Amino acid sequence: MEVNLQEDLNAVNDQLQKLVEELNRISSARENLVQQIQNLNGVAMYLRGKLPPEDQETPAGLEMPPESDDLERSVEYPIDE
Repeated sequence: MEVNLQEDLNAVNDQLQKLVEELNRISSARENLVQQIQNLNGVAMYLRGKLPPEDQETPAGLEMPPESDDLERSVEYPIDE
């Protein structure tokens, strides 16, 4: 059984080229989706800012925990000596 190294190398290079092209397409699509998400987040922030305070809704999963409402400091800063 004879092995043709040049044909094998050509086949591997062709497959490598196809995979790189596919990765580039996927990467481009990902960057496009990230940009769309950033744009929609900006629009959502703008629209939330236009709502009166009593009508504003926090999207599910983004609520602040109840303990974060208390902004009182429980520990004083140490005294510098």
